[in-house]
Amino acid sequence: MASVFGIDVSGWVESPNWSTVSSQGVKFVFVKASEHTSSDPKFIQHWQGSKSVGMLRGAYHFFHPETNNSAQQAAAFIQAVGADRGELPPVLDLEQIYVNGNPISLPVGNAMLALIKAWLDPVESAFGRKPMIYSSAYFLTQHGVNAPWLINYPLWVAQYPYAPGTNDEYKNAAAIPVPASGMPQQPAGFQPWIIWQYSAKGSLAGFSPSQLLDFNYFNGSLSDLNAFASQAAPVVQPPAPQPAPPQPPAPPPVQTYVVKAGDTLYAIAVKYGTTVAAICAANNISNPNLIQVGQVLKIP
Repeated sequence: MASVFGIDVSGWVESPNWSTVSSQGVKFVFVKASEHTSSDPKFIQHWQGSKSVGMLRGAYHFFHPETNNSAQQAAAFIQAVGADRGELPPVLDLEQIYVNGNPISLPVGNAMLALIKAWLDPVESAFGRKPMIYSSAYFLTQHGVNAPWLINYPLWVAQYPYAPGTNDEYKNAAAIPVPASGMPQQPAGFQPWIIWQYSAKGSLAGFSPSQLLDFNYFNGSLSDLNAFASQAAPVVQPPAPQPAPPQPPAPPPVQTYVVKAGDTLYAIAVKYGTTVAAICAANNISNPNLIQVGQVLKIP
C-alpha cells in the first residue's frame, strides 16, 4: 500500500537541521501557526526552514472551543500564517484542552459544531480551499462532532498503535504501520481519512535526540500527495453586475415667456410655433383674451 511519510511540529520543537530531516524521507510537514488567539513562537522558523528543503507544508490552529470566540481565533490564524499560505490545506486541530494537567469541559453537539463552522468558514474564504480537520475518532464521538456538512472536509486522524513486538508507539521512521481493520478508526460522518498521525514518540536525526516527534502517514503515493496539495477550492465568482434598467428620457426643458405690453396669445403662439389652445391648456387659462403684463407663460 502506497504511503508518504511526514511530521508535524510546534513551538515545543526546537528548529532542526531541515536538510538532515528531509534526507530521511520526510516529504511533508504540518506546522502549528496559532493557538487560541496567539501565534506560535516557532512558526516562522519551522515554516521557512521546511520550505527551504522543498517540503510540502500545511499550517494548523490549536482550537479552544471553550472560549466561544471562533471568529477571533480564525483571524489570529490567518494573520499568523501571512501571505505564504503553504501547499497543503490549513488545519483545524480539535483535541482535549488541559489546564494544569486536568481536562476541562468542552462544548458538545450543536454548540461544538457551530463553533467549528464559525472557524472553518472564514479560513476557507481566506485560503481559497476547504480546511482539513485533525482529531481522533474518540474525541469527535465524545463531543458529538457529527453533521452532514463535515463530509466536505478532508480528515487527518490521530490514533497510536503499538509497533510490532513492543508495548510502545512507533519511533523509527523506517518502520511505518499499515492501516488495518479498525486502525486507524474512521469517525462517523467524515470522508475517508487522508492522513494518519500514528505516533507521538518518533525520533529523527536533525532534531535533538530527546525530542519526541509526531509521525504521519499520507494515504497514497507521492504523486497523490502532490495532487492533493494542488487542490485549491474553486474561486466563487461574485454575481455579474446587472445592467441598470433603462431610464425614461428626461422631459424637455420647460420654455417660458413673460408677457409684455401689447402682447396677445395669438401673437405669442405664432412666435413659438404653437397654438392659442395649447398655451391656454398649459397655463390653465380659461379666457384667452385675459393675459397680464409680467405674467409668465409656459410655452408647450
